[in-house]
Amino acid sequence: MAQDDALTINDNNSNPVPRYNDNDTAEPLIEKGNVGIRSTKLRWFVLALACLTNIGSFYSFDIPGALQNGIEDKLHIDDDAFAYVYSLYSLPNIILPFFGGIIVDKLGIRIALGVFAFILIIGQGIVTLGAYQLSYGVILAGRVVFGLGGECLSVAQSSVIAKWFMGKELSLALGASLCVARLGSSANSVLSTSIYSWTNQTLWIPFMVGLVLCAGSWVAGLILGGIDVKADKQEGTGKEGSGEGETISLKDLKSFKLIYYLLLFNCFFLYGAFFGLNNNLNKIMQVRFGFTNQQAGFCIPIVYICSAVITPLFGKFTDAKGKRVFWMLLASGLFFIDHLVIAFLPDTKQGNPNWAMLAVLLGVGLFYATYAAIFWPCIPLVVRANMTGTAYGVVCSLQNLMLTIIPLALGAIAKGTSTFHSGYFWTEILLAVIVGIGIIITTWMYFLDIKTGGVLNKPGTSRAKSSAKMSSFSKH
Repeated sequence: MAQDDALTINDNNSNPVPRYNDNDTAEPLIEKGNVGIRSTKLRWFVLALACLTNIGSFYSFDIPGALQNGIEDKLHIDDDAFAYVYSLYSLPNIILPFFGGIIVDKLGIRIALGVFAFILIIGQGIVTLGAYQLSYGVILAGRVVFGLGGECLSVAQSSVIAKWFMGKELSLALGASLCVARLGSSANSVLSTSIYSWTNQTLWIPFMVGLVLCAGSWVAGLILGGIDVKADKQEGTGKEGSGEGETISLKDLKSFKLIYYLLLFNCFFLYGAFFGLNNNLNKIMQVRFGFTNQQAGFCIPIVYICSAVITPLFGKFTDAKGKRVFWMLLASGLFFIDHLVIAFLPDTKQGNPNWAMLAVLLGVGLFYATYAAIFWPCIPLVVRANMTGTAYGVVCSLQNLMLTIIPLALGAIAKGTSTFHSGYFWTEILLAVIVGIGIIITTWMYFLDIKTGGVLNKPGTSRAKSSAKMSSFSKH
């Protein structure tokens, strides 16, 4: 397929992509009177539904981290064994999101939303059963099934948001999505620990709450699908996923530019470091810094509240002002410092919390809020419109490769160095090194973006113009 086709195609989800004049300074050619419901206020209701489709996934994913001490005590396992609760979630997602992205592009967003959200219900149901039976094996099996749907659902959700908001509102929309998802994570951090305490440390009840939320997310996805059907019919673009128009093949991956792959590996390291810390944060705060389980549960949401408040606002800011890679560099530098501070902060005894950790949590939250607002909207800016789902899928696949490796490595390091800072000094040094690699990649990406037209550093309204310039580079 010719590179220049990227500016004139329809995406495979039947969403018309504006056609531009031959000179890249021209405005989009939009026919007067041809404004569909995707351009009305209904799109904000669609965004709300898209956000709700992911809230059950995010809430349920983090339940084990909030209850780590309780799970280890009741199941008689150590940190090494607990790491598999997260690694086995990520293991199938080394491959599945890539194919999930192709499913989104070929069969359609609506099918993907329904199928992947229902898989989450099954997986969380098995985890809840395992918690009820206090069976480590059943919990692991449930996490594998849960993983089959979780990341693929995120691919579908990101694709549907890009379908309704491609243009100057994309960063705002994706930022709002992450805001709501992280509110789910924040709620889990508070509610799971509190419910566990209120129910006399009954392990399965917090997991049941996650199951109910997954069911609600599935219903939201079905409603969203119905609205999307109406939008497609109004536009007369045919049945979603019908196979009409362009097809996707593995050979099309060669059309991705180098800057996409730099974004890919940037995510690989920086998100790996974030979730590597996040998965153990509750226990680190207890065993190193003197917080009780409930105190840690109430403090950790600082990370997610920052994300919930700042991500959509910062998304709107970068839509208007650009400078995405510059802000990504600053956020990564802050995150690097956060890991070093955690590594070198002095330990305190239980019941005497080191409140300096609150400043660290705020720093981690600022990184995550800024990075999330920047990274995900960058993907549609550097790939063809009909490859958006596949591009998101590749990102999630590589991300989960890191998320499979990181928990196992951190668990082994913590166990092998448990007499020094409870084993969590060298884990933080490793995470700081990982962030450092991400910073190097971000710097490379900054200069490459300047060379190839500056698509990532320009405001959202300049996206099409910058994309046109990028299409003239064959190997960048």
